[in-house]
Amino acid sequence: MKKLLLATLLLFSGTVHAQNLETNFVCTYGEGATPDLLCMEMQRSFASGNDASEASKKILRVLGLAPNFIMVPCPNINNCAAVTLNDGFRYIVYDKDFMQKISNTASNDWTSISILAHEIGHHLQGHTLRRTGNEESRKMELEADRFSGFVLQKLGASISDAQAAMNALGHPTDDVYSSHPAKHKRLNAIREGWNDAAGITNTPTTTTPETTTKIDVADLDVEVSDATSLDYHDIIQSEGFPMLGDSWNAGYNYKAAVYDYNHWYVFMRKGFGGWQAYRRRDYFPKDEIAELWDKNNSIITSLDYYNDEWSLLMTSFDDKFIKQRWVTDGDFPKEKITEAWDEDYYITEAAYGEGKWAIIFNKTTNYEQFTDQMYGRYEEFPKDKIKEYWDKSWFITTLKYLDGQWFLVMTKYANRTASNYQQRWNKTTEFPMDKLLKNDNEGLKLQAVTYGDGFWVTVMEKWR
Repeated sequence: MKKLLLATLLLFSGTVHAQNLETNFVCTYGEGATPDLLCMEMQRSFASGNDASEASKKILRVLGLAPNFIMVPCPNINNCAAVTLNDGFRYIVYDKDFMQKISNTASNDWTSISILAHEIGHHLQGHTLRRTGNEESRKMELEADRFSGFVLQKLGASISDAQAAMNALGHPTDDVYSSHPAKHKRLNAIREGWNDAAGITNTPTTTTPETTTKIDVADLDVEVSDATSLDYHDIIQSEGFPMLGDSWNAGYNYKAAVYDYNHWYVFMRKGFGGWQAYRRRDYFPKDEIAELWDKNNSIITSLDYYNDEWSLLMTSFDDKFIKQRWVTDGDFPKEKITEAWDEDYYITEAAYGEGKWAIIFNKTTNYEQFTDQMYGRYEEFPKDKIKEYWDKSWFITTLKYLDGQWFLVMTKYANRTASNYQQRWNKTTEFPMDKLLKNDNEGLKLQAVTYGDGFWVTVMEKWR
């Protein structure tokens, strides 16, 4: 514990006699450096900048409270913290450069207020009155995040404004050994607080899935082929996102998922890659992609946006080396696609959510080579276009219903021809279990599945 003798501390208009000051508690906005008592001595006066003082008054005014926190600017801590000392006063200690950096990264003027609201929340909820371990600390961080979301809604901020500071701050995806929760949990807490203030009922944010069941062919009101079991696929359905452990352990890997009518359908496939990692976030998972690219030589193999969340799946392919890049754009990024093609990158996945497109590109070296590609967006299902390019020995690599249109990508490969490779699509109004059974029984494996415009569409393929 650090101790410091302060000669005099100027507190508003009064004076406090010298004493041995000791830090009782510190709650920081993010992990990292915490305030040093030496920085307080250097400040001499606890008078803060006008901006910080006015922001704290604005936050407390929402609650009908008078300002009773001492604002302390403290450089070089790269953080903001709620602090209590053994002098009985409550402090908000902040690094002005840190606050400005978060604001610049987020390009949002609400970030400083949300950070200060978080720290004030720690004080008002009694967090700074006791010491805790990591588990209790993570719980308190979420309570302060929820308070921040509540305050910002009352001040007129949108949900994206309320979450801007958190989105600009790096956090671990695995928080088991961390004093701070994973970012997606903190964003959920901010959303819940914002919803509370807006009078919106919060949906549960627990990650525990609801009961998971295999799809029973006999229960489906469809005409089923002679095949009665799947050899290469495992299909899981659940109201909440299902657990995949049993299927992974049985030798299947995640290939695709569809969320339809409050129901998840997850399609697992044998012989599709090796190690896999799955993430669901209510923000575009760029940090998770960067982290997992460096792990086990994995690449993005599935990206979707369902039920206000991005779903990311990354897969490793042993010693195959595949370069990858992604782009996002509020408008369809045709110019960026052309730029990628010019550098021998080809579209392998696409998604649309939060009013923006996300396109994934691969460039292979020691894996199956792409040689040419086309894409199109169609109001009607593009069966004639598929046939036209099949006849040229091009094959479907992406087929999804996105932003109210069918998005089709067809690719020419160095070593695939119609004579050595077979591809088939099926389009049905009912869940396509009969088609999956029939194709699986003939040795075809799932390449793509989507639901849109009232239709299920599957694409399945095999080497002849």
